[in-house]
Amino acid sequence: MQLINVTWLTLLVFISLSPEAEAEAEDKDRIPKKQNQTNLSRKGLYKYGFDVKRAEQREGVKRIQRIKDYSKRYKMVKTLVDKMFQILMAAKVKVTEMGYIPGEEFPEEQAKLDNLGHVFENVALFGDLILRCPDVTHKLYDSNQEWKVAMNWGFMFSNETGIFEGVNAKLLHLAAQELEMIPNEENFLNPYKEATLKAQEIEKLKMQEEQYKRKESKKKKKKKKGPRLGGSSGEL
Repeated sequence: MQLINVTWLTLLVFISLSPEAEAEAEDKDRIPKKQNQTNLSRKGLYKYGFDVKRAEQREGVKRIQRIKDYSKRYKMVKTLVDKMFQILMAAKVKVTEMGYIPGEEFPEEQAKLDNLGHVFENVALFGDLILRCPDVTHKLYDSNQEWKVAMNWGFMFSNETGIFEGVNAKLLHLAAQELEMIPNEENFLNPYKEATLKAQEIEKLKMQEEQYKRKESKKKKKKKKGPRLGGSSGEL
């Protein structure tokens, strides 16, 4: 039984890199090891497939993150986000209509499984984008109230199903803070935000300047040392 069909995420395949960079991006340790699926429930089978899909999503977003040309990166994120919300909002309607209660076993019908998958996969991918490409994604997302309503629902629904575990649960938690769905923890900081990167660069320059001043101060002190005229001993 196929639990995850190929969706629009195949767009990520077209984010091309050099052969060397592609080889570097393929980290086998990030792909979940094959499990014994014989006795898994429909929900358990989906979890396994979801983990595989998540590894693909993370690599796709990292490729977008590596695009240095802002215009190209913006267009790529916009294409993905526009399509993402189109699918998410349609899936939200269908999932609500089918009356699935988070936490229950997954339905047998493939169409219903696809609708659930569209919610989980789009919520997860948006989490990757808002954390790794925050400035571009916020620019597209923050002023769209319809998208906010859909994503807030998607986050709550996904969290209640128990599908997001381990690193995926951490992603959901961090993204919820970035989107201000929940209060930020005291140590929360998105290292990929432009403001954060600038602040870190300023702090780095300050530290370098302080180190330089300390070195110069030590040099001056060394120059002052040596034989002196006068004094109780060694007086000429």
